[in-house]
Amino acid sequence: MTFTHARYDDVHRGRHVCLPFETESEKLDAAAAFLIEGLTRGKRCLFIGTPQEMAELADALEAAAGICVSRARSRGRLVFATPEEAYLKDGVFQPQLVLDRIEQNVREAIADGFTGLYATGELVYEPADEDWRRVVWYEAQLNETFARLPFAALCRYPRSVVPARRVQDVLRTHPVAIVRGASCRNPFYERNQLALSDDSQARLDWQLRQLRVQNRAEQHLENQTYSAVVAAAELATQVAALRAQLDSTD
Repeated sequence: MTFTHARYDDVHRGRHVCLPFETESEKLDAAAAFLIEGLTRGKRCLFIGTPQEMAELADALEAAAGICVSRARSRGRLVFATPEEAYLKDGVFQPQLVLDRIEQNVREAIADGFTGLYATGELVYEPADEDWRRVVWYEAQLNETFARLPFAALCRYPRSVVPARRVQDVLRTHPVAIVRGASCRNPFYERNQLALSDDSQARLDWQLRQLRVQNRAEQHLENQTYSAVVAAAELATQVAALRAQLDSTD
C-alpha cells in the first residue's frame, strides 16, 4: 500500500488542523501522516477512534514508516481511546472538561519524557444544534488555550455526516485544513472572538481586511518576481557582453 502523506513541515502552522474528508482512504492517509510526523518529532500520539480504525491505522503505519504499533503503545508513544472515553462524561460532551483533559495529557506527556502531544479525533454523528454550538466553542478555544503548549490536533470531520453549513463552521475554527491530501493554510479561519460572534458587521469588516491583506501579498510577490526577472535579464546581458569582449581578444 502506498501513501501520499500531507506534510507538516512547520509545527506552528499545523497545530490545529481540520480534515473534512470524503473517503475512508483519505482519512486513513491523513491520520497516518499526522501520527508519523508526531512520532518522528518525539511526541506522544493519541488516536481517538474505533478498535477497527486503530487496526487499520496500525497496518498503515507499518506499511508507510515501519512503525510497530504494539511496541509504540507498550512504550506509551501511541495511545488509543474511544470517542466516549475522550469526549464524554456520563454520556454528555462537556467541552471545558475535554480541554482540561487535553491539558493534563500534554503535561503528562512532557513529564514522561516526550516533547509534547499530537492528538486526532473524529466527529462520528451529526449533533443537535445545541451540541454543535458546544463543538464550535470547543474548537475555537483550542486555538487560544494551547497556543503556548506543545500540542497539535487533527480534527476529522466526515463530509457524509457533517452538512455543508457546519463544515463552514469547521473552517472558521481551524488555521489549517487538509483538502484532498493537500495541507492548506486556511483563509477562512477566524480568531475565536469572531468565530463565536453573531456580529455580521464585524465579520464583514474582517473579510474586507483579509482581501486587502491578500492583495498586498500578491502585489509584493509580483514585484519580487518582476525584480528577479529584470536582474536575470541584466545578468544575461552582462555575460553576453563579457563573452563578446573575450572573443574579440582571442
